[in-house]
Amino acid sequence: MFKSVQWKIVFIYSLLILFAMQFFAVFLSQSLERYYVNNYSRNLESQGLLLANFLERYLVAGDEGDTIDSLVREYSRYAGTTDIMVLDAFGRVISSSRLEDELRGQRIIQEEITRALTGSRSDEVRMDPETRERVKYLALPVRSGEKTLGVVYLIGSLEPIYSILREVQYILLTGAVLVIGVTVLLGFILAKTITGPIQEVTSKAAQIAHGDFRQRIKVRSQDEIGRLGEMFNYLSQQLDGTLQEISSEKGKVEAILNYMTDGIVALNREGQILHLNPAAHKLLRIPEGEEPSTELLSFLVAHVDLAGLLHTGGQESRELKLEPQNSLILANYVPFHTPESPGAAGFFSGVLIVLHDVTKERELIRIQQEFVANVSHELRTPLTTLKSYTETLLEGAMYQPETCLSFLNTMEKETERMVRLVKDLLVLSQLDYQQVTWRIEAQRLDELVLEVVGELQVKLLEKERLVTLDLPDQPVIHCFDRDKMKQVLINVVQNAFKYTSPDGRIHVSLEDIGTDAVVRVTDDGIGIPAEDAERVFERFYLVDKTRSRDFGGTGLGLAIAREIVEAHGGTIVISCEADKDTEVTISLPKRLPVGEGDKTQCQSA
Repeated sequence: MFKSVQWKIVFIYSLLILFAMQFFAVFLSQSLERYYVNNYSRNLESQGLLLANFLERYLVAGDEGDTIDSLVREYSRYAGTTDIMVLDAFGRVISSSRLEDELRGQRIIQEEITRALTGSRSDEVRMDPETRERVKYLALPVRSGEKTLGVVYLIGSLEPIYSILREVQYILLTGAVLVIGVTVLLGFILAKTITGPIQEVTSKAAQIAHGDFRQRIKVRSQDEIGRLGEMFNYLSQQLDGTLQEISSEKGKVEAILNYMTDGIVALNREGQILHLNPAAHKLLRIPEGEEPSTELLSFLVAHVDLAGLLHTGGQESRELKLEPQNSLILANYVPFHTPESPGAAGFFSGVLIVLHDVTKERELIRIQQEFVANVSHELRTPLTTLKSYTETLLEGAMYQPETCLSFLNTMEKETERMVRLVKDLLVLSQLDYQQVTWRIEAQRLDELVLEVVGELQVKLLEKERLVTLDLPDQPVIHCFDRDKMKQVLINVVQNAFKYTSPDGRIHVSLEDIGTDAVVRVTDDGIGIPAEDAERVFERFYLVDKTRSRDFGGTGLGLAIAREIVEAHGGTIVISCEADKDTEVTISLPKRLPVGEGDKTQCQSA
């Protein structure tokens, strides 16, 4: 029943009237009750105080005879239903307004009488156990100076008051029932005038939803309901012509927004988000289905005057850096129109933010600039040396045998250094463009480690180093390119020779730990700062440039080593802590990934 708007209107309308009537009845009943009870209490207290004043002189004189009785009965006639008792200082009844005298001389013990004997006024309202009526009890002390001579005890029934209140409540209840009945009737009539046109609109809308756009509403009034019918008719006229166009355009826009690589964020004039495409969710690290936080939205528009863009129609570009991923986003801010934009031309309904991730582009530019600078620097020194030595020789130094021989040796070293640099660059280029021919074969890795250490010990015989080698007892069979892996091991072990003092110690070990073969090269040389441990694998990065060049280093060896190891599916890391040895760890998985050319053939073999 309550699914109908008509019933809801009637119910709410009646409920409001009922609540209003109930509130009014409760408020009026409580107000009347307080008024009558307070008025009765004041009258009762006035009578008691007046009687107490008259009794004071008789109690002081000790007269407890007929004089007090006649006075009490006289007051009782004016008090109506009120019973009056006079008690002495010990709580015994001296006189009573009742005709019977059986209470005379008896002591009455009540809480209010006890308080009155102490000199305080006291009253109570209690239910009479026999008649079940509310009774007002008032005890007033009769004092002379600081002495309490007795108590005037008044007892009055409140039942007449509550009888009047019950009659008032009955009248209010009867009126409320009549009002509710009229309210329900009027509510049905009012609701019908509202729900009737709405039901007609609903019926016509259902037919339009099924494709019948010829439906029209008969307008019977010029109020809001009538205007609703007029707008419905206008809508049905326009809808048929624009539905196909909207569907077509919507499909095009959705396809463009969903599959474009740039992020799109549409904002309205108030800066609220209207749309985010999937690319924007990905760039801004927002899970699908979630709205961006207020902080992120503020970040996007922090340095852009949206009001100015909407007013002038200009465009702006900003480069934003997103934390903590350190992404660089190029944001273009473009005002846009919508079909529902009011006013004349020039009104912009929002701003479109086009986000393009330029992190990789900036990183490539940085790497390219560093690469050019490093190559230029590495080539400048030997070329400058060759040029100066050549000029010196041409100026006559060639006729001095000792000087000429020294210059030629230096020129040969510098030429060899440039040749080595060009070779390393060529190797890196081949690795980058995957132009390397890999000869992956199953062979013994322990023999290769032993061979590399032996060759370097012979080649660097003049350098006194304590070299220890730890190989497993069982052969370590592994799939790898022997020449490429030998180049890696030579580079790592040779670095240990270079940067270890003559009395230093170098330890080379090979472990077979099941799924991986791990080569560790440890030395107690000059070490590497912790902040440089990862950067040493960058191209041309030298921790100590002066010492590295003294040893003929180009800064490309470890970069080539990482490329070769990663091509084998392994990892190479350097760990060096303060006051501890430097350790290079090369980890090669025994089972290479499936589907990588020659490596897959080695695996199957």
